[in-house]
Amino acid sequence: MSLELIFAASLVAAFFAWYVCSLIRGRTPRGIIRATFIALLCSPGFIVGHGFAVVPSLFALYVQPSIFTFGPMLVVWALALGIIFGVPALRNHRSAWPPSAEDIFLRAYAPKFVFFGVVAAVLMLALIYSDQRPALWVVALKYGLFFAGAVVNLTLCYWATRTKQARPFLTPLFFSAPTLFATAYTVPFMWYGGGAIGGLIGSGRQRIAAWVSLGVFTLLFANAMFRVYLAATALPHVVIGGGVAGNAAMAAVFAGVGIIAWWRLRRYALGGKRVRQ
Repeated sequence: MSLELIFAASLVAAFFAWYVCSLIRGRTPRGIIRATFIALLCSPGFIVGHGFAVVPSLFALYVQPSIFTFGPMLVVWALALGIIFGVPALRNHRSAWPPSAEDIFLRAYAPKFVFFGVVAAVLMLALIYSDQRPALWVVALKYGLFFAGAVVNLTLCYWATRTKQARPFLTPLFFSAPTLFATAYTVPFMWYGGGAIGGLIGSGRQRIAAWVSLGVFTLLFANAMFRVYLAATALPHVVIGGGVAGNAAMAAVFAGVGIIAWWRLRRYALGGKRVRQ
């Protein structure tokens, strides 16, 4: 299992551990235990041997427990403790059990969307660099996550604009921006476009969402076609990811999804306008 997947799992586990700690009545023990979970699951560990590597703390504890692991954990624990007790909202935070979906996903939605984006970016990074010659199922997962990230951001932004009056063009950045540091520019662009479309739909601007969707998928189509050209004209020793057939298929998908989304959203917007009249 890759270190990126372990780190992503650790982040998700720490997130849910935060809510499980709501069962603890006292504010002080609740804060201490939350800081302990964060330090155990989210701090970096350092492995020193023939080389030097930064790994998730759980992996470092399993492979090489040493001061290079316990030291960073102690530092992260102290920082987490200071932040939790220094910020009243974190110090006093409790949720009903089981917590509602709105509490988990939309309460303090801006930092949570960034957190979800970091997890998604780490997963994307794990799939991209999983192998020099990845298996077919890894390729399917990678492209599945490429589209799933856009759908997730669309859903989150739609929900946020419906219930929190979030900004449809700013809110998508929270989820998509972390991917800028992990993948090619097409991934954050796709995820941002999905979020912007969801935010516009949630704020009742379906017609603008239709044009945005057409613009996003047109640019993705153009990028895929350019990669088709590069693959077709590349020298024999140069490998273009996806090749001619793969990039042509992606271009067809982008064109089809863009046209369908534009047609459906614009038709829905015009239909709603006629009803209001």
